[in-house]
Amino acid sequence: MKLMKRKSIAKKTGKIFLYTLGAITGAFSAGALLGAWTMIRPGRKRDYDCIGHIAFGKLEPISLIASDDVRLHAWVQRSSKATSNRWVILLHGYRSDRLILQSRRNFFVRRGYHTLLLHFRGHGSSEAANISYGFQERLDVKAAFDFIRSSYAGQPVQIGIDGVSMGAAAAVFAVSYESIHPDWVILESCYDNIDRALTNRLRELVYGAFVPLIARPLEFAGKHVFHLPLEDLNPQKALGKILCPVLVLAGDSEKVLKAAEVEQFYQGIPEPKRLVFFPGAAHEDLLMYDPRRFNKAVSDFLRDFSPSLEDSRKPSGEPTSVDAPIA
Repeated sequence: MKLMKRKSIAKKTGKIFLYTLGAITGAFSAGALLGAWTMIRPGRKRDYDCIGHIAFGKLEPISLIASDDVRLHAWVQRSSKATSNRWVILLHGYRSDRLILQSRRNFFVRRGYHTLLLHFRGHGSSEAANISYGFQERLDVKAAFDFIRSSYAGQPVQIGIDGVSMGAAAAVFAVSYESIHPDWVILESCYDNIDRALTNRLRELVYGAFVPLIARPLEFAGKHVFHLPLEDLNPQKALGKILCPVLVLAGDSEKVLKAAEVEQFYQGIPEPKRLVFFPGAAHEDLLMYDPRRFNKAVSDFLRDFSPSLEDSRKPSGEPTSVDAPIA
């Protein structure tokens, strides 16, 4: 009798254990799916065409079509201070929009550059699409680049790219895989690969031992359920194809991309290149964090590598890394 009771208790305990394990596994799987979807889902579409007064020119909305037929929304400002066909494509970061680009738009138009402010797919006023951390967004960069080129058929035109975070990664992918040839590129707070960026981000939120338990299911769901090309989300592997001058900007207190990782990222870029750290800055808008340092770093870079099209002078001497403090 006692033996039968023990068997009955063991059977019930086993069932409870299996049901509990199943519930935990189901909840964990559902959490991974929800987490992965949250990471890639497009943002809420908004109307950004209500534009107030803009200094040094007029901001005009335009529509672009990427090569995979995604409709994009962008704005151009033809600077009234420009003396030649010099352009800058401004690229925002993950879940951001053109508002973060307004200060740097003003920075460039005051220096005689026309600007194109792009909303990536799944952001702002552009067509909804899953976010791919710069990889599919490279097609948006190419569409913007081709728009400017087509506007100056048979004429000289100089095009630079200033990308922030995901926008910087999209610029790297566009140069590497879409064969665009900008005259210079600014990469601000660009991640090196998605695995490290995700791991570093999770370490800010949870205890270190739990990071792999969360990261691996998120990556599995992102790759196999939502078809996020994780193996391609590696700007560091694509850097070797950037043959124009590059300025790398980063905070020395970055958590998503640590200073040592920035240095390693920088080493993979061919010359000519420069690196400027912002003391105390994290993963944030470096122009807003330290305008003086940003202005000097970018102005010096443009002076040396973005002369006016009418100016035939070339920068002298060998390009050097600029990571010393800016007085």
